[in-house]
Amino acid sequence: MNPALVQGAGTDLLVAGTLLLWAALLIRAPAARRSPPRRRMLIAIASLATSITVALDPVTGLVNRALRLGDTCGIVVNVWGVVSSALILDFVLAAASRRRPLLVYGAAALVSAALLLLNTGAAAACVTPADKPWFDLFWLLLCLAHVLGTGPAAVLCARYGRRATTRPLRAGLYVLATGFASSTVFWGLVAPAYLVTRSPWVAATFPLNVAITAWVMALGTALPQLLRLHRSVNNRRTLRRLEPLWRRLVAAVPQVHLPENGRWASDLRLYRRVIEIRDAVLVLRDYVAPATLAAARAHAGSEALATACWLPVAEAAKLRGTHPRAAPPPGEDRSGEEWADEVGFALTLAEHQDSALVRSFRPAGEVTQR
Repeated sequence: MNPALVQGAGTDLLVAGTLLLWAALLIRAPAARRSPPRRRMLIAIASLATSITVALDPVTGLVNRALRLGDTCGIVVNVWGVVSSALILDFVLAAASRRRPLLVYGAAALVSAALLLLNTGAAAACVTPADKPWFDLFWLLLCLAHVLGTGPAAVLCARYGRRATTRPLRAGLYVLATGFASSTVFWGLVAPAYLVTRSPWVAATFPLNVAITAWVMALGTALPQLLRLHRSVNNRRTLRRLEPLWRRLVAAVPQVHLPENGRWASDLRLYRRVIEIRDAVLVLRDYVAPATLAAARAHAGSEALATACWLPVAEAAKLRGTHPRAAPPPGEDRSGEEWADEVGFALTLAEHQDSALVRSFRPAGEVTQR
């Protein structure tokens, strides 16, 4: 293996990661349009994506030809890197309610002017040739600008990730923090290491390092949406599994079904279905004698399976016009206090409503009280 192979593999990964990053930004754009904080974050990520994109050789060539810059080895790319760092830092300060646009963008303008000045007269096909005395100064200024943008952004995303109230948002912020941190490592450690060592192996890892940033940022940008999509698919699958049980219980206890107006999101629809199933079970339980409830629990073991056993008894009693018990014994609602327990109870009930265990159950004594 030689540096050229490492650089080639890193470049291929970088191109793929850049495409994925832009795809993730397009996916998140509609939701960010309605939320100023998300919009600012998306602008910061888009600025980083742009700085990665324009550094790709084909794009750099197009920019140079479009702006008639000749072979200036991407001075526009490096100046844009400074601007993108300013946009990222402005996002961080805005999130902390400490915006200083004049200071941030003024400093970016000064650094950009310094880079342009240092690059004046550079030989064709390279920015500030290595034999120039200001070569290190040029790249150290560039490294500092990037670190001042991505470093605080990594800290901010990690901090807000700890405070996030939903799992998709928390995961997305943590991954974004990792992406900003990887960019900080590149500009704060890898690039300066090359300035010190001039090692061709270090230079060969540049595309790979930037590719890691692109892939991680793409994942962090798209992750909340992907997790919501995964949850929506799971909710719809659960709704389909609960549908026969829900129709059966709503037919037996119509009053638990509330009218639905318009389209409902899958999580709200699932919430309604589970609550209506639970309410119907509570109503039907009043048609079952305590002895039958105890016999069902002894026969089945778990509360959900026991409910599946006595449910046909209760439906038959209600259909015969039997009066319900005046008040159920305290503590009989054992479907669970957590939402996951409620859903699990309903699913178990749905899956075993016509099982052999239910068919083999025989109620003890009087089925209902008249």
